[in-house]
Amino acid sequence: MYDILVLGAGISGLSAALHAAEKGFHVVILTKGAKPDGSSNYAQGGICSVTEKTDKFEFHVADTLEAGAGLCKKDSVKILVKNGPTTIKQLVKWGVQFTPSPEDKSQFDLHLEGGHSHHRILHAADLTGKEIMRALLCELHKQKNIDYLENCYIKDLICEGEGKNKRCVGAKIIHQKSGEVESIYAKATILSTGGAGRIWQYTVCPPDSCGDGMAIAARAGAALQDIEFMQFHPTSLYAPKFKKPFLISEAVRGFGGILKNDKGEEFMNQVHPLHSLAPRDIVARAIHSEMQRLGKDHMFIDLSGRTPKDIKSHFPHIYSKCMDAGIDITKEWIPVVPAAHYMCGGVLVDTWSRTEIKGLYACGEVAATGVHGANRLASNSLLESVVFAIRAVDDIEKSGITKDKFTAPKSKKETVSFAKAAYWRKRKKMLQDMMWTHCGIVRTVAGLNQGLKVIESLEADVAAAIKNKETENLHFLEFLNALQVSKMILIAALRRKESRGLHYILDYPNQDPKTKHQSIYLSDKK
Repeated sequence: MYDILVLGAGISGLSAALHAAEKGFHVVILTKGAKPDGSSNYAQGGICSVTEKTDKFEFHVADTLEAGAGLCKKDSVKILVKNGPTTIKQLVKWGVQFTPSPEDKSQFDLHLEGGHSHHRILHAADLTGKEIMRALLCELHKQKNIDYLENCYIKDLICEGEGKNKRCVGAKIIHQKSGEVESIYAKATILSTGGAGRIWQYTVCPPDSCGDGMAIAARAGAALQDIEFMQFHPTSLYAPKFKKPFLISEAVRGFGGILKNDKGEEFMNQVHPLHSLAPRDIVARAIHSEMQRLGKDHMFIDLSGRTPKDIKSHFPHIYSKCMDAGIDITKEWIPVVPAAHYMCGGVLVDTWSRTEIKGLYACGEVAATGVHGANRLASNSLLESVVFAIRAVDDIEKSGITKDKFTAPKSKKETVSFAKAAYWRKRKKMLQDMMWTHCGIVRTVAGLNQGLKVIESLEADVAAAIKNKETENLHFLEFLNALQVSKMILIAALRRKESRGLHYILDYPNQDPKTKHQSIYLSDKK
């Protein structure tokens, strides 16, 4: 029996585990793969915080609210912003090495990104997420009261009681090497499993970002909120020969990169006053529209306004990756295309990361804190992941839940199979194609309804598996999670009869000031 079970080992999960260990809790943290390989590892741009003398908390709050298209929860945003400086100090204490200012090594080098009014993006070259993960993992392995389990897939949460008395007491996990199912019990459980970008055909998200955490929370009875707001990053590298997608950071445009079509026209100039530095949703739709207008499969970023030396020093990883694709970004324009990137909604939580189920917390991309509203401001996500992970642990300590007496029941021996992998992967591919076609950057009511028809046909495959007693199968469980989350996203998108932020639907092109947050349960019908 553990004090705290942390599901997921990205930045939010690692921060929660470290903070909990420092408070003396006995913690177990799980990662789905052979090593932590979630979205955190791929975060290039940075983490934002008010550190510059001319910057203020109210400026950061205002920028976040503006990007969120009127749907941010103000209290959550204020908590995020005001905790920024102390969070940066904590990360530095844990060993994170941010790039120093070239003029003053005692200060941070600060980038500017789209939607920000001030330079406030701390970074570690252009591999910020990787550096934070490196430091946190190094610190994690120093802790004696943290157990660390790899290659573990979450089957379901374990809950006791019903209704308002329901309490999460752990999770059933699958050891992916053996297929053995194990029940892990804990006084409190923190869900930090990441997002759902892999539900879409084109994405810059790693394989683990397939909505697992949202699905298991929904099956346990927790509400999801604002899940129609998937952020499509406007600039993923267009390189068909690459098997893995690659993101061209927001910081490239903040550094002077200009969006152009193949004729060299700066098409953003006619779209938004901030031109190429407009918020992501506007840029993504503009690129999508320009591609359709010209019949092209990508647009470009032109960095020719900066010197080759500056480009290489600021973006060494991006420069290297583009060179691998045969593109020298010091001389050539970068070909880019939008791709699914970040889930702004997720499992509904309060300002202490508490879900509706006692003992169950959620933080990071899997959670809907309300910070991002209808569109995430660049580089707020890493800050949110750490701030609300720390708050989850603080609330666990304050609540006294770990002092409750609880005896873990004996669990029966279970195993899952790894059969029919190709069968379920084929259906997952059908699901991804449908979500890209009918629930992508631009949506219609007819398209969303057509998507639900595809869901119905795939649900028939699930029903057949249940009838044939083939559900104790890892590939089936992965598909079921993606299917359930996709269906909830489609229903949420149909319910929002307006265009706001990342949800742009041609049938309802205007904002409806009366429409606010939308919660949805797994049992809900459209």
